Amino acid sequence: MRTIIITFTHDGMKVAKKAAQSMKVDMNVDIYCHSRCADNYDNVISFDSVGRVIREQFMNCDRILFICAAAIAVRTLAPYIKSKVTDPAVLVADEQGRFLISLLSGHLGGANEWCSQLSCKIGAVPVITTATDARGVFAVDMFAKENNMRILNPVMIQDISGRVLNGEPVGIAGDKAYKKLLEKTVKKWNGQLTMFGEKAYGTGYETDYEAAYETAGQSSIDKYESGIQIITSPSDHMIFKRTLKLVPMDLFVGIGCKRGKTSGQIRKAVSSTCDKNDLLMERIAAVVSVDRKADEQGIIDFARELKVPYKTYSAQYLNTIRGEFTASGFVKDKVGVDNVCERSACAASKDKRCIVKKTVCDGVTVAIYV
Repeated sequence: MRTIIITFTHDGMKVAKKAAQSMKVDMNVDIYCHSRCADNYDNVISFDSVGRVIREQFMNCDRILFICAAAIAVRTLAPYIKSKVTDPAVLVADEQGRFLISLLSGHLGGANEWCSQLSCKIGAVPVITTATDARGVFAVDMFAKENNMRILNPVMIQDISGRVLNGEPVGIAGDKAYKKLLEKTVKKWNGQLTMFGEKAYGTGYETDYEAAYETAGQSSIDKYESGIQIITSPSDHMIFKRTLKLVPMDLFVGIGCKRGKTSGQIRKAVSSTCDKNDLLMERIAAVVSVDRKADEQGIIDFARELKVPYKTYSAQYLNTIRGEFTASGFVKDKVGVDNVCERSACAASKDKRCIVKKTVCDGVTVAIYV
């Protein structure tokens, strides 16, 4: 995780040093100091134009701390703000370090949590203005982050939050795999959400699971203009009129390929495999392979496009993974392990459960585990 701190004055540098010291253990921290006073300090990056710094660094860092007037930060950031899903967390502190404001990406970017933690370390008063935090009500983007889920349609966050804040009915749904999570969530946010089970999907299931749900049936759903639904495949039926779609990031994609395959070719192979097996690519939590592919640019770029980690394992370690794999003598001779995609996906997965065995597409092999 990379953090940049931007300051303009000597007083600001005092706060910057204090903040950087408190974060040094956890992350890579760079301090940018205006050229008029940067020469007085070691290990800082001098700048003349803060606009240029943000233009170059906004999408290349995870967190930004401005130590200046909030208006300077707002005007500097304005041209580069895109989405609460992708924007870095941004805080603003005054030059005396008395107040620390969570300015951007409070929930998904983690600015609110960072603000609370950092304010304790530098002795500042945290200023968090997010309505759901101020009121202490359910926040769907925090629910997604805490449970490692993607929000497919972030535009619906405002709709759901607005209804919760106004005390309007909001439903939350998912299949039986998420029963315990949904029960726990509804109980925690007493009265703010109503849970629906599989019967509401019109699947015709007759299970004890349904009996645990407060409501089931289309008539009760009709009063819910908006709801939250955990989905895992493109064919999942949406039960609310307006649905915020959550996708659990629980799939580990193992990839093997010939040298020089582009990210586009890798994406085509993975996308085709997901389509054939009714899986959402947004469920991908990580891309994995053997360490001989650690520098394979196509896979690196593909993982970066998905905004997920790319991890590799040694052939020696992959040979220790137990399971039923599609063995290849040719691959064994070349790489030192009889299967790359299945073994690496199995190594990374939590449940060690194969969803898709080795699939070949134009020189790219793909396997998916959960």
